Amino acid sequence: MSEVLIYTSGDREHGLGHVCRQIHLAEELLSRRIGVSFEIPPDTPGWERVLAWMGVRKNVWINDYSRKGHNAIVIDLEHGPSEELLQEARRKYRRVVVVGGVGFPIVNQKVIDDLVDLQVYQSVIVTNPVSAKNTLTGPDYVIIGKDYLTVRELYGKEVFGNNVLVVMGGADPHNITGVVTEAVSMFKNGHGVHAVFGPASSMGKVAKGTTCFINPPSLAFQFSKARVAVTALGMTTYEAACVGVPTASVCWSEDHSLTADELERQGVTVNLGLWDNPDWNKLKGFMEQTQDTDNWQVAHEAGRRLVDGRGARRVVDAIEKVLQ
Repeated sequence: MSEVLIYTSGDREHGLGHVCRQIHLAEELLSRRIGVSFEIPPDTPGWERVLAWMGVRKNVWINDYSRKGHNAIVIDLEHGPSEELLQEARRKYRRVVVVGGVGFPIVNQKVIDDLVDLQVYQSVIVTNPVSAKNTLTGPDYVIIGKDYLTVRELYGKEVFGNNVLVVMGGADPHNITGVVTEAVSMFKNGHGVHAVFGPASSMGKVAKGTTCFINPPSLAFQFSKARVAVTALGMTTYEAACVGVPTASVCWSEDHSLTADELERQGVTVNLGLWDNPDWNKLKGFMEQTQDTDNWQVAHEAGRRLVDGRGARRVVDAIEKVLQ
């Protein structure tokens, strides 16, 4: 049986998107009888999230340095792996896979092109030029959980939310969840406001009447109860798109804003700009426009066209090929 080592990280500085999508990738690998181990910094929110997911599983290992014989390593780190890490991975593993994020650019791209067997970039745009042939690019390869597919099938039919969901990712490094709930409360037009605090974020004050969720294992349930969402640009934006929840996105960086611009062009999200000066007038416009059923439906359908929720399957299909 083949076995894959997943090398990733998740904390307040790096967020939880890397860890969460690798858990989803691990589930797909395990479903095909491919063994999985994790290497992740201990005593971090990401490490705790993996431990919670592992639960009573006896066929998954974490930070077990006695294990040998992995056929491949999957590296998923913010901005990509260093040259030193890649060189070590190339010496130790028969196959090396790099998974890129959905907003931040990858550094050391030329080194990655030379040393890696498979690259996966899930964003609508890739700011770093990739010259390698064995590369998967675009939202078809967004790695999200099967629970989002379940909600996608029901959303707008048996399930239809009527709340405004605020989620600034698993870390909210700038502590703006409370500020966003205050802004949303000004334009909510009778809808309830729900806010999610991730495992790497600090619980702060929110607008009066806001319902808070602390460290949910998935956002699928919260999306099922939402008419629209205000998110930090990242995996959450793509998860919302898969379900069909229209979003307005706050950006952590200029690179995030470039991605949000393209998603806005495709009708999937509204770019509110950088976190330190969001465009609240644009948020007001978004909230007003999505009150109209026809406008809401257009954004709903645009998201679902972009992300079908089957990215994990496609990525593991490619991993199986490089393992042959």
